[in-house]
Amino acid sequence: MVRTLARRTFLRGSAGALIALPTLEIMLNPHGEALASGNTLPFRFLVSFDGGALGADRDPVHNLFAPDQVGHGYDLKTALLPLGEYGGIQDEVTVVSGLRIPYGVDPIPPGGWASQFHTQALGPLICGVRNRNVDDFDVMGPTADQIVADAIAGDTTFRSLAYQVQASWYLTQSAPYGRDILSYREEGGYLRENPGQTSPYQAYQALFTGFVPPDEGEASELLYALRKRQSVLDRVGEGLDALIPRLGAADRRRLEQHLTEIRALEQRLSANPPTVEGACGMFPDPGEDPAVGGNNESLGGEDYDVNAGWSDESTRARVFADLIHMAFTCDLTRSVTWLMTMAQSHMNIHPIVGIPYDMHELGHGGGSTEDMSRVRAWHVDHFAYLVAKLRDTPEGAGSVLDRCAMVHLNEAGHGYDPGSGDELSTHSTENMCCLIAGRAGGLDAGQHVVAEGMHPVHVLNSAMFAVGVDTNLGEVEGRIDALFA
Repeated sequence: MVRTLARRTFLRGSAGALIALPTLEIMLNPHGEALASGNTLPFRFLVSFDGGALGADRDPVHNLFAPDQVGHGYDLKTALLPLGEYGGIQDEVTVVSGLRIPYGVDPIPPGGWASQFHTQALGPLICGVRNRNVDDFDVMGPTADQIVADAIAGDTTFRSLAYQVQASWYLTQSAPYGRDILSYREEGGYLRENPGQTSPYQAYQALFTGFVPPDEGEASELLYALRKRQSVLDRVGEGLDALIPRLGAADRRRLEQHLTEIRALEQRLSANPPTVEGACGMFPDPGEDPAVGGNNESLGGEDYDVNAGWSDESTRARVFADLIHMAFTCDLTRSVTWLMTMAQSHMNIHPIVGIPYDMHELGHGGGSTEDMSRVRAWHVDHFAYLVAKLRDTPEGAGSVLDRCAMVHLNEAGHGYDPGSGDELSTHSTENMCCLIAGRAGGLDAGQHVVAEGMHPVHVLNSAMFAVGVDTNLGEVEGRIDALFA
C-alpha cells in the first residue's frame, strides 16, 4: 500500500478536466506539521480592497469602524458588525486603526501623495511609493501581492490571481483611469498593470476545468460538457474511484467535504452565471449571462436610477470568495488580490442600504458616517465569510487560515483634505483603518491595535513578513510589532 501522496496531485478525467486536491493526511509527515516530502506547508497572502471612505463629509464622526477597546475582545461598531457572525470570526481578525498616508508638496514625503486625492493617494497606498510631482497620477512600484508571488509562488498553477467584484465603472461622465487596478508587476524594467478578472464563471473554468485541452477533439468534448452544465466531478470519476481506497477515514471525510464544496460552487455558478469575457474566448458562453448593470448619469438623489450601476455584486463577491478559498486550499496559487469595489467607486449602493446614491457620492451629501459604515460592513462581511471558510478548512494539525496573512484595505479614512482644505472630508488619508487576518508567521489574531501615525503599508509589510517575505514595500520601512505574538 502506498503510504504517501504528492502534494501536487490532480485527478484527471475526460475532456481535459482536472481537480486539484486539498492537503490530505496522506500527504503529510506523521506530526501533520509538514508535507511527507519534508517541505513545509505553503503560506498564502491576500489583499482585498474597499474603494470608499470611513466617514461622510461634514460629519464630525470620523468612523464607526475603529473599536473603542484596545486589545483582544474589542467592541464591534457598525462597520465591523459582520465580524460578530460566522461562528466568532472576530477572534481571527485584527483591526488596525490610527493609520495615515502622509501628504504635502515641496517635497512630497516618502510613501506620500500631493493634493489630488483620488488620482494620487491610491498609488502610495498599494505600492508605498510617493508621487513624483504634483501632476503625477501613476503608481510607481510593484504591489505587495506581486512581491510575495515572486518569493513564494513555487510551482503553483497560478503565480498569482487578481479578482474584481465590481463589474463596471458605472458612471457615464468618466472612466476609471487606473482606479480599477489593484495589482502591478515589475517586468522587463517596466511596471505592468495586472487587471482583475471580472467574470467568476471564467475564473472557475480556469481553476477547475483545464480549459485549454491539447487538441480540437477534446476541446469539442469539453464544450459539449459545458453546454450541458455537466459537473467537472463527473469527468474525474475513475480517478476518484482509484484514490479513495488509498485514504484513511479522516482523509475520506476531508475529500468528501472538498468535493461537496466544488459541487455547491458549480450549482451557484450554474444558477446565476456572470458575464464571461476576455481570456475564455475559445469557448462560446455555456449559457445565458446576466447583463452587467448600465452606467448612471446621476450621482445620486431623486433622479438616480436604482436599477443601474449594479450587477449583483453580492453574488459575485461570494463566488469569488469561494474561488479564492478553493485556490488556496488546493495550492493553485499563494497570492491573490481581491478588488471588491474600485477606488472612487460609483457602484449603486441602493441594493445594500436602500439609499439612492452611488458609493462615492453617498459620502458627499447622500448620507452620514453611519450610512457609510453600513456600506463598509458589506465589504467586511465578504472578507469575514472568506476568513471563516479558511478557518473551517483543516490542514495539517490546524487550518488553512493558520498559514494565511490577509489584509483588507479601505481607500480613505476621514479628516483633513489637503486639496480642498476641508477638515471633515471623505478625501482624506487621516484616521485610516484596515483589517488583517490569519496566523501565519506568528500573527496575533483577534485584537485591536492602535498604530497611531503609521502608514497602511506598515500593515502590508507585516503581512509580507508573516508569509516569509522580509522586505519593505516601496519607501515605507518596517512593520507593526504589535501584530505579532
